[in-house]
Amino acid sequence: MTRREQFDQQGYLIVRNVFTSDEVAQLRQSAYDYRDQQQKLGLVAKVKQAASIKGDLLSKEKLGWVIYDPRIVAIATELLGDTPVYFSDSTYQIGTGTRGFHRDNIDRYQFGQGADWDGAYPLIRFGIYLQNHDTYSGGIRFKVGSHDAADGADVFADTRAGDIVVWNMRTLHSGNARRMKVLNNLPLHVGLENRLPDFLFREQQGERVSLFFSYGLEGKHLDRYLEQHIQKRADMQENVRLSTYSPETLKKAEQNKIKVLDAKKLV
Repeated sequence: MTRREQFDQQGYLIVRNVFTSDEVAQLRQSAYDYRDQQQKLGLVAKVKQAASIKGDLLSKEKLGWVIYDPRIVAIATELLGDTPVYFSDSTYQIGTGTRGFHRDNIDRYQFGQGADWDGAYPLIRFGIYLQNHDTYSGGIRFKVGSHDAADGADVFADTRAGDIVVWNMRTLHSGNARRMKVLNNLPLHVGLENRLPDFLFREQQGERVSLFFSYGLEGKHLDRYLEQHIQKRADMQENVRLSTYSPETLKKAEQNKIKVLDAKKLV
């Protein structure tokens, strides 16, 4: 089975060893450096125990290179089937945030209802977790096949530092997942996961640092996402306004076959 076939069937895909250990260490350090800089400017939001840094990834040179890295571009192009469009929908977190199953598309609350469910949905989101989650807590869970179904089998994504995970934005998923000390591959109902005492669960492998970024194909689904998500949400508009790309960054993206949408024109 090809990666595209696996992705189309599951609604998500793990690709192993995309980044080297040195690259992982550099990304982690850069994440902290930008956090410290932005904190002084009041540009860090708290979500539970997680720090979410404002402005997108591409505007931060030492993190944003992942968006046009040839290894990432090759995966995105294979899964989408054409040139990926980047539309300033990206962020990163340090620490533990909220958990609970959700979809990332616009018509997310009722399966099959709304324009998002008309045909294939060519919007995808990448996650880069800069620590191991194959046996540690803090990773992501998916409902297998839920990009094309109301529900699916609940599974942990067994990512390790250096891997990437990518999902269709219609796929049900829950971040900040907790693994029990016994039966550590058994996912609990999220309500139990949130209520049970900490001593029953495995720790994270150090502080959780995670990068997230999205691509789409030009067309009606991307247009609708931009209209309903980017143009109507104050937090997304702020994120776009805080994101400025140098000519060198835009040139690198173009050379590596990523189309960068000028999202500032939308806000």
